[in-house]
Amino acid sequence: MQLYGLGSGQRGAKDETRFEVRAADGGALALARKDEVKEVLVNLLENARNAGAKRVTVSVRDAGRTLSVADDGRGIAPDVLPRVFEPTFSTTSSGSGLGLAIARRLVESWGGTIALESESGRGTTVTLALQGGDAAHTPR
Repeated sequence: MQLYGLGSGQRGAKDETRFEVRAADGGALALARKDEVKEVLVNLLENARNAGAKRVTVSVRDAGRTLSVADDGRGIAPDVLPRVFEPTFSTTSSGSGLGLAIARRLVESWGGTIALESESGRGTTVTLALQGGDAAHTPR
């Protein structure tokens, strides 16, 4: 399913980024706040677009407890990978460097983890691992 495209505004334009969601299973609950999950995902999608990605795929697995955002953008150089979650560190001159730091803080506040794998020139995958929950215990 295509979520939306960002770029020139013309559908099918060469600079358009295509965002897709793929879910292996549905109806799952994870311990996370809905608005904060949205904030984290939007940040990851914007990072992918800013990295020149033409395709970004959001995958939901493990009964909703694992989310990954994979893109085909520029990727991140190995020498800076250890710093990507540091506040104010950015690989671009236009970024504030707060996005991934905030994402990590939010994910860890839910008891989850966030991991990033990247290869220069090939793209980046960010994976969120969330705790499972039930309707009575899931933060809103």
